[in-house]
Amino acid sequence: MLPRARGAALSAALAMVAVAGSAQAQSGLDFDFYRNNVEPIFIRSRGDFLPPDPGDPACVMCHTWQSSTPLMLESLEDGADGSIFWSEEQSRINFEAVSALVTPGDPQNSRLLLAPLSAAAGGTPLHTGGKVWDSQDDPEWQTLAQWVRTASASAAAEPAASVDYEFFRACVHPVLFQVTESGLTCTNCHVAEFAQADPEESWIAVNRLIEPGHPTRSRLLMHPLHPDAGGDYVHNGVRRWRTQNDAEWQMLAAWVNGERTGTDCRR
Repeated sequence: MLPRARGAALSAALAMVAVAGSAQAQSGLDFDFYRNNVEPIFIRSRGDFLPPDPGDPACVMCHTWQSSTPLMLESLEDGADGSIFWSEEQSRINFEAVSALVTPGDPQNSRLLLAPLSAAAGGTPLHTGGKVWDSQDDPEWQTLAQWVRTASASAAAEPAASVDYEFFRACVHPVLFQVTESGLTCTNCHVAEFAQADPEESWIAVNRLIEPGHPTRSRLLMHPLHPDAGGDYVHNGVRRWRTQNDAEWQMLAAWVNGERTGTDCRR
């Protein structure tokens, strides 16, 4: 019989593998293509921060230990020949984490492809690890795009969660005006987007910041969330939530998931 601690760890790993298999079925993203073509990109050396040839280090230099990053990969194994690798079980756990940053069928709307891409090429403005690709024509970017595009048509066409306007008007819109512990509101900085007397005008702005069915891909929830809880590294304003267990964050997440409707703001 396995010792209790080892048995618990094995059970947890098997559970994660099962979830990853389910994630593949739901997303249509191909695990074998991921393991053979996508995952090696994370290990590939890109130099280091030191002269005479400074560059960006391999993705795993940050994404295997920084718990605050949305892309948290398993620790690498060392081979007897000096190689480094992930076991298949570890790759399946990685596959789940990576898939959460992808919109199947839509590379241009996938955080995995946009964060390391130069802003001039259509990427997001900031990436703590630097910009890895200067162009969408980069072979690595094209490999990732191919993986995302070939997600099964049924998965890509799966209807998004329905986000309820009435709940937004009654419960979400007021949050934008509520004072945080620091004494600020979202509207202190985001006047143009949120400080509208008519909720319908704010509704348009907020819809650009959410991905229905995916709270952790929604900038509205991740930007003001503390990095230690998985939030974005950079937010010029204060951190509104220190944990995803915050009641307000949970309410917004349930709304983005399509689980909160109507005008009742109580749990």
